[in-house]
Amino acid sequence: MPRYSDELIEEVRQTNDIVDVISQYVHLKRSGRNYFGLCPFHNEKSPSFSVSPDKQIFHCFGCGVGGNVYTFLMKIEGISFIEAVQSLAERANIQLPTLENNVDTAKEILKSKVLKVNEIAANFYHENLYLPESKIAQDYIKKRKLTNETLKAFKIGYSGKFDELYHKLKKEGFEDTEILESGLVNKNDKGQYIDRYRNRLMFPICDARGKVIAFGGRVLDDSKPKYINSPENIAYSKGRNLFGLNVAKKQGHLKQLLIVEGYMDVISLHQRGITNVVAPLRNSTNSGTRMVT
Repeated sequence: MPRYSDELIEEVRQTNDIVDVISQYVHLKRSGRNYFGLCPFHNEKSPSFSVSPDKQIFHCFGCGVGGNVYTFLMKIEGISFIEAVQSLAERANIQLPTLENNVDTAKEILKSKVLKVNEIAANFYHENLYLPESKIAQDYIKKRKLTNETLKAFKIGYSGKFDELYHKLKKEGFEDTEILESGLVNKNDKGQYIDRYRNRLMFPICDARGKVIAFGGRVLDDSKPKYINSPENIAYSKGRNLFGLNVAKKQGHLKQLLIVEGYMDVISLHQRGITNVVAPLRNSTNSGTRMVT
């Protein structure tokens, strides 16, 4: 039986809008924020079957059945969870790895590891921000008048020195290949593993699901380059993501987004109550586009 990573299963779910899927089986009519129709799982004359596009779940107030898009498809078609994943993946044109395809399976495992590396790194950077030796970053944050709520919402952090993150990740049990694939660490000609980001204010870049897929780092002195961004890798494609989209999604803003230039533009506007704001992601050090800071 095929085995799929939690990240892939979540990607398939996120790609299939529950309203679109259920509309193929139930006639739905919008009322307020939700959609209603006659429940397909019990006989009723008045619609009590509710579908929430915001929460991506359904619930029947008549018979009590409910769940997400997988639950619905399993129940309506009488299929297994794996079959539901495969059906929805096919609908969304997502290629699923199989046990017979060892290359695809290995790629999914590596992607899962890289996402975990990113999660640990984001926490590491964020915790560093509050340490006494991070005063330069704390002074910059005070200058920009960023609140603690904003720092936590965007998980802003501060990178350490030389190879601090590398040793942290090794202690967590990650292999060098997984760490290098993340783009957070480089290997020099002497065979040394050196953190890509050193003494920089760190901005985790998340996908719409809130998974940390990359980072942007801003220097806090006169060093060059001013910004360093993660290279594209197995978990990150800059053209398919927007900075701040995960935060905007939490506020229910996906239909109308305000696109600005850089990380701090998004963060500053969000703190001022404009929460439907995102920024495009760029190439790293050799980008000729000015980033507003």
